Order: sequence, then C-alpha cells, then structure tokens
Amino acid sequence: MLRVAKWAGGAVVLLVVPLMIFVILLPGVLSSRLVIVYSGSMEPELPMGSLAVITQVDPAAIQKGDVITFRSPEEGVNVSHRVVAVSPSAPLTFKTKGDANSAADPFIVPAESVVGRVTGSVPNVGYVLGRMADVFTRPWGLVLLIALPSLVVLGSAVRDANFMYSPSKRRARQRKKIADRQKKRRRHN
Repeated sequence: MLRVAKWAGGAVVLLVVPLMIFVILLPGVLSSRLVIVYSGSMEPELPMGSLAVITQVDPAAIQKGDVITFRSPEEGVNVSHRVVAVSPSAPLTFKTKGDANSAADPFIVPAESVVGRVTGSVPNVGYVLGRMADVFTRPWGLVLLIALPSLVVLGSAVRDANFMYSPSKRRARQRKKIADRQKKRRRHN
C-alpha cells in the first residue's frame, strides 16, 4: 500500500510541479498573461480549452492578421480575435473577427481596450487548469492540496525510519550488499 501511495505521490509531483512552474513563473518571466479559451470562435488556431499566452503590446504595433485579446464592449469579458482591419487615424481602432465566425465583430475595438497579442497556446491545458482552479479554491480542495503531499512525505519518512532502525531489515540489507559484492567479484574473475 505504501509503495502505491509513494508512486501516486511521485506521479502527482511529476505532473503538477512542471504545470505550476509553467503557470506561475512563465508569465512573470515573459511579461505575459495566461488565459483559458472558453469559446470556439478562433478554431482551429485557438481551440476551446486551450491555454493562450497573451503578451502586452503597444497597440500601434498591432497589424492586420494579428490575434489580439481585448475587452469586449458588448459583454465586458476578454475576447481573442484576429485583426481584419486597422484604422490608423486618431483614435486608433481595430476591426476584429473570429476565424470560425462567418462575419466580423459588430463593434470597433478601441486601442484602450486591447489587453495584448496572443503569442502562443497550449491545447487542452486550459481545461486542466480550469478544473484545478475549481477544485483548489474550495476548502476541501485546499486540504487535498496540502494533505495529500504531506501524507506521501510522512509515509515515506516513516517507512525509511522503520527500515533504518529495524535490526532484521538492517541485517538483510547487509547480507544483500555482501551477496552483490560476491556476484561482482565472480563476474570479474
């Protein structure tokens, strides 16, 4: 049972730690934000459930064909769509359209509403992060986040201490070392 718990704990650590490093450190290093794609309006480039990387950009540097994230004037939520037209005259505005949509957006996006440019995405990771956020923001989720790794570490420490201080196990370990040395000597002779 302890072996299964240790294996499961190791698997969780191997999966969660790199994901957390990606989610926490990468945006700070790259001066970007990570957002989950909730609609299919930009498929196939940004499939539903993707994790999109949004990098801050000067609105004057945005060109036709760029995928930008902006605050929607209609719904008040962040939307990522492709720029189909740029109006360089003052004030700077953009006409946008989702790749999967048949028509352009019915509104003009002012430069002040631009959050940034989409510089990349990772398919399906948004689903995982969204689910993790749902679980870990609840009280029992926080307990799991702290208790499960703690139990794995505690179980491993108890097993190691038991092995270290048990005379019979210590003798068995010494016999195994001696047998291994003898096998190596026989191979070399």
